[in-house]
Amino acid sequence: MGSHSRAEAACRSRSIVQVKCYIEEYENTEGRPSARLREKASGRKVDIGLADVEDRQAFLRFLGGAARNRAVMPGVFLKESEEDCVLVNGELDFDAPDELRFLNNSRLSYIFA
Repeated sequence: MGSHSRAEAACRSRSIVQVKCYIEEYENTEGRPSARLREKASGRKVDIGLADVEDRQAFLRFLGGAARNRAVMPGVFLKESEEDCVLVNGELDFDAPDELRFLNNSRLSYIFA
């Protein structure tokens, strides 16, 4: 089996993980408002591996939609709420006690739930 075939087989063998997240708002090191995802169950940081500028901009628009609709879905911003969340599905790059990192590939998705 060639290296390309092994890589394809490894990709197919990874299972999809689903994580319920909330949006944590914070002030970044430059003093500007920022937001990130955290797992509702553990509080771990959730990184969805967005290295591409277009992907990051799309995600920022997604987060902006949550901020504009805070009154309709307040639980998206609360760890303790079971009502609303950001549901992230995809393959994990790594799973650490303080962070989950997803692979940014065709199997990655995130939606409000």
